[in-house]
Amino acid sequence: MPPIHDIRRGVQAAGGYLETPEGDIRGLIYAGAVAWLAGQGIAAGILLDLTAQDIPAQGLFLASVHPGIRRPDLPPPGRGGHLVLVFGQDAAGALRFHNPSGDTPATQEDVRLAPGDFDRFFAGRGIRIG
Repeated sequence: MPPIHDIRRGVQAAGGYLETPEGDIRGLIYAGAVAWLAGQGIAAGILLDLTAQDIPAQGLFLASVHPGIRRPDLPPPGRGGHLVLVFGQDAAGALRFHNPSGDTPATQEDVRLAPGDFDRFFAGRGIRIG
């Protein structure tokens, strides 16, 4: 696996990130990210207007959620603006995902939320991978 900054530079070169005049990186541009993935031989596509029930059961899905998803017991102030990697469902139908910016191991790795709870944070868009 290449270093994360090498990946970021490749995605940025494909139009997946924009740099501000101050040198900060703005949020992910889906079309550029999909173009970079295609260049790596990885099938991907942008999906819009979804509910959590619509998230593909196979493969991976990069979902736009509110960062407050790390505290699902609290109402989110909005939807989107943060990315989590959905990788499946458990036997009860809860979505399983990784959230690298979670603040505890329980909110970072193999997090599980029922689709209705996930929907409160989900912006209804993302990238299907695979």
